[in-house]
Amino acid sequence: MCSIPAPVLELAGLGVRFASSGGAIAAVADVTLTVSPGECVGVVGESGAGKSQALLAPFRLSASRAMVSGRAAIEGRDLLALDEPALDRIRGSRVGFVFQDPMSTLTPHLTIGAQLAEVLAHHGKARGVAARHRALTLLERVGLDEPAHRLDQYPHQLSGGQRQRVAIALAIACDPLLLVADEPTTALDVTVQAEVLSMLGALKRARELAIVLISHDIGVIGQLADRVYVMYAGRVVEEGAVAALLEAPAHPYTAALLACLPRMDDPLDVPLASIPGQPPDPRALPSGCAFHPRCPRADDRCRTGMPALEARGARTVACHHPCIG
Repeated sequence: MCSIPAPVLELAGLGVRFASSGGAIAAVADVTLTVSPGECVGVVGESGAGKSQALLAPFRLSASRAMVSGRAAIEGRDLLALDEPALDRIRGSRVGFVFQDPMSTLTPHLTIGAQLAEVLAHHGKARGVAARHRALTLLERVGLDEPAHRLDQYPHQLSGGQRQRVAIALAIACDPLLLVADEPTTALDVTVQAEVLSMLGALKRARELAIVLISHDIGVIGQLADRVYVMYAGRVVEEGAVAALLEAPAHPYTAALLACLPRMDDPLDVPLASIPGQPPDPRALPSGCAFHPRCPRADDRCRTGMPALEARGARTVACHHPCIG
């Protein structure tokens, strides 16, 4: 009998709040998520949906100090109970992070080789000549052209796609079990975006690397993820296998995101579809289902009662009137 591997990352009932003059603002509420070894999980939603906060706040990587509740565990270790030195050992060694803008990740006055060596030394992996050799291997692993030459270059001497490959090399320098990629392709052109996603897929397969891919673009998620969590107004509204979800979305919000994707057979003179209205302000969420002001299927029940996240076949969905039975 084959045993199911334990999750690399587990979030359960996770909440993230920020203090404000008007009281605490809930950015994330009751999020439950798991990622297994070798699995890519996508987290998708519009800006402000809570995607990044749900994955970064447990590691204390929020822009300001967040109040985090619920459970967040890496390899079974409770992240919320760790002190800063213990958490620092996990960040970078067991979990790597890739962000949207590599120029905010890279130090402008240090060479690429020096920055990789610094990460390796900080986590006790290598120093001196050994660190430089490992840095070269990392640049080769992420497919950077002329890797030996790039070691002695500065970030401003590289293109955006090259800088993002360096950022990924930094994130995997210490052979982490999990990679959290927060909008890693948004600033790249379509061709380079495809190359980066292909490279992440190759790393996932070669090293059984678990990946969380955060994006507002459900098309990007569909290229790499095995499962996807759809978030709206700080909550998960749908979760399931990516192929089934893209084929037949259950939540009206998921269906609306998919409808916004351009198609090759769309007439050139027809405007792209959009979701009417705006995501809600977390300081003043609507009653009931937060999506009801923008939902074509909403009725009085949606306006008054928040739907629970419930199993429907092989997926879960929080909707009173889902698109599938």
